[in-house]
Amino acid sequence: MGGEQEDIQISSTGFLPIVSAYAARRGMVEEIDRLLDCQMEVSPGRVVLALILDALSGRSALFRLEQFFKERDVEHLLGESIPASKLNDDTLGRVLDRLSDVGTNTILGSLAIKVMKSFELDLSHVHHDTTSHSVYGDYLLYEWEGHDHPFTITHGFSKAHRPDLKQLIHSLLCVDHGIPIYSKMLDGNASDKDINRNLIPEMVKRMRTLGQKDFIYVADSALVTKDNLALIKDWEKGFSFVSRLPMTYNECRRAIEQAVDANQWEQIGAISDEPKTRNRKPASYRAFQSGISFYETTYRAVVVHSDAHDERRQKRVDKQIAKEQEEFAKLKKSLEKIDYACLPDAQAAAARISPPNLHELVVDIERRPQYARGRPKADGTRILKETRFGLKLSIRQNEQAITRLREEAGCFVLITNIPAKETGSLSARELLTIYKDQHTVENNFAFLKDPVFVNALFLKTPRRIEALGLVLILALMIWRLMERTMRANLAATKSKVTGWEKRQTSRPTSLMMTTKFIGVFIIVSSLGRRLARPLEEIQLQYLKLLELTPDCLVTPYPRKRRTRKRQ
Repeated sequence: MGGEQEDIQISSTGFLPIVSAYAARRGMVEEIDRLLDCQMEVSPGRVVLALILDALSGRSALFRLEQFFKERDVEHLLGESIPASKLNDDTLGRVLDRLSDVGTNTILGSLAIKVMKSFELDLSHVHHDTTSHSVYGDYLLYEWEGHDHPFTITHGFSKAHRPDLKQLIHSLLCVDHGIPIYSKMLDGNASDKDINRNLIPEMVKRMRTLGQKDFIYVADSALVTKDNLALIKDWEKGFSFVSRLPMTYNECRRAIEQAVDANQWEQIGAISDEPKTRNRKPASYRAFQSGISFYETTYRAVVVHSDAHDERRQKRVDKQIAKEQEEFAKLKKSLEKIDYACLPDAQAAAARISPPNLHELVVDIERRPQYARGRPKADGTRILKETRFGLKLSIRQNEQAITRLREEAGCFVLITNIPAKETGSLSARELLTIYKDQHTVENNFAFLKDPVFVNALFLKTPRRIEALGLVLILALMIWRLMERTMRANLAATKSKVTGWEKRQTSRPTSLMMTTKFIGVFIIVSSLGRRLARPLEEIQLQYLKLLELTPDCLVTPYPRKRRTRKRQ
């Protein structure tokens, strides 16, 4: 039988169609095209999607993007049959410049609204934190003169302990499982205290845009300043806050001492949903609540004690004990050399010795007889010339004081403007749980500090760095949405799925999911696309958790809808 031979190609897509499906669910490409409103041969939204796919594939964004898509089914992933050659540096540069012109937070805010509607995010509390990104270039200011740049790359306090390098500061605001809703790059020498003060009005505006008027703002201790608390008080009817009271304030020390003295702890127990393992035991907490007066305002203080003592603080206690012992050894050596002419003088000298904080001091006064010169008599006696007195010092650890200090070292204080006794008020456990969710922002910084972002800093101009930062924030948003969806569906059914090394888990990660689709191949022909082989059971399970069907692996990203021009 005669006939045309079917042109068949094999495409290795892995998990990337899943990312495209999540981007399609929130209409990301279409929304970016609408906001940028520019005439380009390639849709700006699709260029952004291409960068996201490249970044999440573990490669370095902006580098060899054209080569990356030469090996991929572009129409499948981006929704249009775009020649890979068009995804060149010039195209990427124009898109990044346009993203900066429109405003990265304008775009992120618009997409956050779509995400909130599609995924029903929990906006009851919002978390903020900052990190620094160090750079190795000179980034001289005169190179940017005449341009309006969003931030300055310069020297500042280095959280990475590299004061020799210039840096920029990244401020991030997240909700429900670390979904980013606000991101901003700031000067490398920006203060966290000032960042919080400037963020508050923008945060309230963003949350109200998302339809949330009452929420809890969670931030680190840099929030607690006189100016920031006064600003929050002005906005008090709009939102509440929870933060950690810095140990530098006397009110913090007094609150901890009061809790230890009262010894009336509320047992909270473990709040982490991480499973207990042989080498890891979830921390157990207890709390003591009180009120503190701070800048002429009364706040609720929750003193929290953790049995997983802060290792650094415990080492500080050990150092304090060793320091007292070292200082005592020197004092003992110098004082025991001194002879006193009479007992009252020795007693007075003993009274002047300051007792150590963590040791009990024992001072004995001993007689030191002084004999006349010459040999003893035949019976062995000697002529007593005079009697002097000296000190004999010794110490032993004050176990009670040390135990108290270790207990205080295991405490920290949460400060909030949420009343304790009102109907429906949050309990100490609920406040602690909300505060501990701060780790979601820290995890996001770990994501953004991957080589993807570090390599992006070679972009020389702050405007393009900020624009690419938006691309990576959007990649992070999709990453967290996938993770949130999987965990929520497992929690709803109280079930588990196979994770690393065939272990069952109720907390799968997006990275864990990607490893399950490494061997997925798509056959592309004139008849369409089909899987090279049936999906395995584990792959079907993950697709179900992601609320997707196997069709997403062979169906192209929704094509751009073209509207006919009116005649």
